[in-house]
Amino acid sequence: MRRLKRLWSKEDRGAALVEMAVVLSLLLMIALGAFEYGMAFQSWFGVSAASREGARVGASVGPTVDADCRILESVAAALQSTSGNEVRTVTIFEHDPVSGMDGAFNAYRPFISGTDDPVNLRCSSWFILPGSSWSETGRDNTGADRDWLGVEVEFTHSWITGYLWWSGTVDWSNRSIMRIEPINYS
Repeated sequence: MRRLKRLWSKEDRGAALVEMAVVLSLLLMIALGAFEYGMAFQSWFGVSAASREGARVGASVGPTVDADCRILESVAAALQSTSGNEVRTVTIFEHDPVSGMDGAFNAYRPFISGTDDPVNLRCSSWFILPGSSWSETGRDNTGADRDWLGVEVEFTHSWITGYLWWSGTVDWSNRSIMRIEPINYS
């Protein structure tokens, strides 16, 4: 009996409460971290798929008048599966695989109702940014020296729980590059 009493003394109960508080806080941090990083990876993979889909569509449509609109609509459709993200810009650019440098580009951002002039709207929901310079019809899809087209999606991911360092937002970007395909496949 004395031994049992000694096992459950007041000091032991206090130490057990402190240990439980430490262990539970660590478990909470691990659980919330797993949730936050899982949601961040889901967002990252969704945006990665959107940039690949935009580059794939851009490579297949070639030098048509509405090529950028088709690219932007495919990016927007692929982004429907992501949540908690805000797309800042989508850049469609020319890439030189030999030098690894990017060339001319067209940059777009989503249209913001009430703040943007609808006259400058492109593709029903995208606003072209100043400084854009890559003509859709000037893209080369003939011969062995065809252009390479890239699509970069820049977005802001919002952390959900706001616990510890998972608060606020983080800015990320993802890009995909593909060679423009010829129209005549024969």
